[in-house]
Amino acid sequence: MLAIALLLARGTLAANGLRIALTLACIALGVALAGAVHTVHSSALAEIDRAARALAGAADLEIRGPRNGFDDAVFAQVAALPGIAAASPVVEIDATLAGGQALRVLGIDAFRAVALQPAFVAAAAGTGSGRAATLLDADAIWLSPAASRRLGSSASAMVQLITAAGRRAFRVAGPLPGLRDGGEIAVMDIAAAQAHFGRVGLISRIDLRLAPGADEARLRADLARLLPAGVVVSGAASNSGRAAEISRAYRVNLDALALVALATGAFLVFSTLALQAARRRQEFALLRALGVTRRGLGLLLAIEGAIIGASGAALGTVLGLAGSRALLERSGADLGAGYFSGHGVAFSPDPWGLAGIALMGAAMSVAGALWVARAAGRVAVAEALRDRAIDLPHAGTVSSWVAVGLAAAGVPPLFMPPIAGLPLAGYAAIALWLAASVAAVSPLCRAILARRAPANAVAALALAQVRHLPGHLAASVAGIVVSASLCAAMAIMVFSFRVTLENWLAGVVGADLYARSAASGDGAYFTDEQQRRVAAIGDVAAIEPLRYDRLELGTSGAPLSLIARPINARILAGFQAVPSEIALPGAEPTVWISEAARDLEGWKAGDRISLPIAGKHVPVRVGGVIRDYARTWGAVLIETAAYRRITGDMRANDLAIHLRAGADALRVQAAIRVALADAPGLTLDDAGDIRRRSLAIFDRSFAVTYALELIAIVIGLAGVTSSFAALAWSRRREFGVLRFLGLTRREILSMLAIEGAAAGALGAAIGLASGAAIGLALLRVVNRQSFHWTLEIHWPWVALAALAAGIVATCAIGARTSAAFAVRREAILAVKDDA
Repeated sequence: MLAIALLLARGTLAANGLRIALTLACIALGVALAGAVHTVHSSALAEIDRAARALAGAADLEIRGPRNGFDDAVFAQVAALPGIAAASPVVEIDATLAGGQALRVLGIDAFRAVALQPAFVAAAAGTGSGRAATLLDADAIWLSPAASRRLGSSASAMVQLITAAGRRAFRVAGPLPGLRDGGEIAVMDIAAAQAHFGRVGLISRIDLRLAPGADEARLRADLARLLPAGVVVSGAASNSGRAAEISRAYRVNLDALALVALATGAFLVFSTLALQAARRRQEFALLRALGVTRRGLGLLLAIEGAIIGASGAALGTVLGLAGSRALLERSGADLGAGYFSGHGVAFSPDPWGLAGIALMGAAMSVAGALWVARAAGRVAVAEALRDRAIDLPHAGTVSSWVAVGLAAAGVPPLFMPPIAGLPLAGYAAIALWLAASVAAVSPLCRAILARRAPANAVAALALAQVRHLPGHLAASVAGIVVSASLCAAMAIMVFSFRVTLENWLAGVVGADLYARSAASGDGAYFTDEQQRRVAAIGDVAAIEPLRYDRLELGTSGAPLSLIARPINARILAGFQAVPSEIALPGAEPTVWISEAARDLEGWKAGDRISLPIAGKHVPVRVGGVIRDYARTWGAVLIETAAYRRITGDMRANDLAIHLRAGADALRVQAAIRVALADAPGLTLDDAGDIRRRSLAIFDRSFAVTYALELIAIVIGLAGVTSSFAALAWSRRREFGVLRFLGLTRREILSMLAIEGAAAGALGAAIGLASGAAIGLALLRVVNRQSFHWTLEIHWPWVALAALAAGIVATCAIGARTSAAFAVRREAILAVKDDA
């Protein structure tokens, strides 16, 4: 039986080479897209994990604190605890190169670090006492292989970094070959790092190795009692886990979109096999008459579907690997979203993940084949042997109830909470609604086409043909519905997000000029004296110092961002705070939390909470909730004056500068550069530049989404074009009869174009309606649970109208063009077989 099935499948596939090739290409495209997205993300996370583990060395635990560091006196207390075999303090700085790019600098105690990670000092220690002394040289740095490649620096070369005291040149003492997996880093003496980058008395983390037999749980408890507020203990190389957690929602959303594109390609497989099954109706009936069971018929079609799916999946996997490698080499691993910074992410495909995606593509193909086999198996044998119709069996009124049931089933998941922090229930609702829209294709087509026929004879013939092929029409239109739904939903979501972001930026970016201490990184800042100099410039009306830090709450989640800035009614209105009023001053400082902090920490307006600031627990009151579209992991806004009272830190990372009425912005910028001549990393932008740059980053981050939309719609339209090409070829005799009855070749082609336009219009109408519902689910459920952002709904009417018109026009042109060959033959040749 299997041999016969393989023989028949080979003949069928060989006889439909062009259509099968197109189907393979669409399946391959879907698999390639999903595989490329997955590979880029897995490569980025694998690189981060390798770097974290390489830098951690033999450490078992790490102690990590705020972004600006914690008291290095803690180190002596931690190192003295029983059960700790070795401890190494580290200062981490995202320094800024003279060209504006960031470089991660690690300050280490060479004599302690060697016990945990010999690669930090092995190259120097093995070259004699003269070069080993450079480990303590305040003007020397050692580069990892990745950093050396990026900077093009060899031993004795000079690298300029922006430090707290200004631009400083460091001599490259040599490479650290043992840190080949450590990423792009520079290593220097810890005391030099503290002095150069304004971290005297502060460290960023402590790496720990436990003594043999030490009780880790008890040691963690002892450390928790010893460590100051905001300093937490976690497993070694915890950065990789944090990166995975912060970017998880973004990765899951892109993966879901890629899989939808793959599912759209599966509809083309279904359409291909369905039309083949309809054309082979007599063949199947003959096989049944010769003793082949329905199960055997299903096996035949399943083998054909498996061959198509497996071939397409294999080709798609190869294309996905090639595409992901090219993407990593050209644009890095962040796909525009900014989650994965840095250069030179290694190509690290995930075999199991790629195998799963390939199997999914093949399984979708087999599922489509089995669905076709189910319909073909119900055909009466005697009737099929006599009937030469090519339509598919189609469901009756049952499909209407199925569509209604699926649509209703998609409503309850909208009100379910996220599962493991992901909007899985929201995706389930979207999947049910997509299935409902597909199930509604057949009854809606029948209902719409049952209307009165048009007066034009050619149009009447076209719509009659479409009306008499509801089964095939449903198979052809289903792919359009899915792809149009995806495109419409994403257009609504992206447009709403962009308009919301643009409005938010208009409120938040309210100053005339913005001064940054460095283009990137956190190694530079503006001193209190520098701030006073800017404020004293004649045309400057006021300045607003901004300071950033990180809050480690001791939970398993990502740290919160702490933003210290002057807060007034205008700022709260710009951040769209709820409530928007400034509360009366009290004994406790007032803070405003972002929507993400509210959702992740369970805080709400009016709560009294404790925040770990400057190594102590500070009781604060939550004044309200703000919108923050820059951070998905949560942020806390605090008044600059309150932050300075708590920390004693008068420095600022950025300055928001308000000018007097009528002031010349260019003249003020020149005055600021003179006043801050000792700030070599100074960067000045006006409000318009920041808004434009922010929106450009937004567009870049959604570039992959746009590609997903385009691919999905191309796959859907390819299915319709392919279907009409095969259908037109099978209708050659019909065209011959029409030619005998007086229709010209041009009129027949016009009829086919109208058929294509009708199919496209039906698919676009159902798809846009479904897409509007899915777009609302994306905005209100998926986005809300993924990123904790509230987005206003804005309808992109022009884009939706262009999408619908493009689908109709493409279907009409595709149907006419693909069928042109079928009507070339003379009418007498087309009907001679019926003589």
